[in-house]
Amino acid sequence: MEETPSSDTRDELRRLRDEIKARIDYRAFFSRYLQPRQSSSARWQAMCPIRSHAHTGAGHPSLSVDTARGLFHCFSRDEGGDAIRFYELIHDVSFARAVREMAREFGIADTKQISLRFRAAPDREAREQSSAPLDAEELTSVCANFLETCGAEDQTEGISYLSRRGIDRRTTISAGVKYFPRRAYARVMRRMTGAFPLDTLVRSGLFNSLGHLTFYRHRLLFPFFSAGRPVYLQARATAAGTEPRWHNLRGSVPCLYNIDTLSELPSGAIVHLVEGFTDTLTLAAHNFAAVGLVGAGGLREEWIASLARFRVIVALDPDAAGRSAALRYGEMFAACGLKLSSLDLPATDVNDFFRHRPSAALEFALLTENAFEETTESYNQ
Repeated sequence: MEETPSSDTRDELRRLRDEIKARIDYRAFFSRYLQPRQSSSARWQAMCPIRSHAHTGAGHPSLSVDTARGLFHCFSRDEGGDAIRFYELIHDVSFARAVREMAREFGIADTKQISLRFRAAPDREAREQSSAPLDAEELTSVCANFLETCGAEDQTEGISYLSRRGIDRRTTISAGVKYFPRRAYARVMRRMTGAFPLDTLVRSGLFNSLGHLTFYRHRLLFPFFSAGRPVYLQARATAAGTEPRWHNLRGSVPCLYNIDTLSELPSGAIVHLVEGFTDTLTLAAHNFAAVGLVGAGGLREEWIASLARFRVIVALDPDAAGRSAALRYGEMFAACGLKLSSLDLPATDVNDFFRHRPSAALEFALLTENAFEETTESYNQ
């Protein structure tokens, strides 16, 4: 027999209950357990799966679910309630256990036990600066080991995420993108702590000072390669609504994203300078050479030399930041005695342009050609 919860415990359970109800997607929750026989946009009719109701499984559906309000009612047993009550009956657990299990599932912190999401948070900047960062060789070693460790896990979710954005499996693998599912978090953490001293991992930014891997919500990894070696990486959260969306190792970005692929190109080849990993890989998937910036304003003057032997065209997001950066980059290239063309997409970024236009590759090639012609004409005037 369970003990009667104290007043503090009851208050905590009520808080967790309210947070669960604020976050839960009722359709997704009930669809785990039900196969509706009849349904409208919000009301479902289904066979009742509650074991204690001892249904035979035959006859008409007896369970009604209101997916808008998160309520259910079994007419044959005249029992109903909210989603938490449904969880209690399905799993044959107490209200307290149902609330705590559902809270953990939604990443809601119990004040008695801080959730892993908070324990895995990166250290604050002030704490990071209390120790020296790794040198380039040490950071490369950590990056390579982390990518290999994550690459040994199931890559399906990461590949599917990029595939839904028009980036095929071949391109994803060729770019060295890696992923690890949340269920592999503890295993990845153990392998990294077995390969490096904790101090090294903390100084890299991969771990925090509490000894936890900081890439808990950001598990889709985009490595920066230089001379065939991973010298840095950033990671994206794939779950909707996660902020910030990006997380990176300690230190600054050392080079353009995808710069290694340019070594295979002949001089005079066209190279697109774009914003972000997704736009870069979108162009790569359609056989356009591209390098990426982290943010519209991310180009450094010392990187321009690596682009000097190519015909470079910038295609940033068509917002104020993108347009301002494109103008500034034109001046930076001109100061180095180089030309930079600019491609203006119609109110969209590169990835959206390719996802929503059936003839996007041809249109993009024509826009590129027109941009080079306009640049040539402006220089000849």
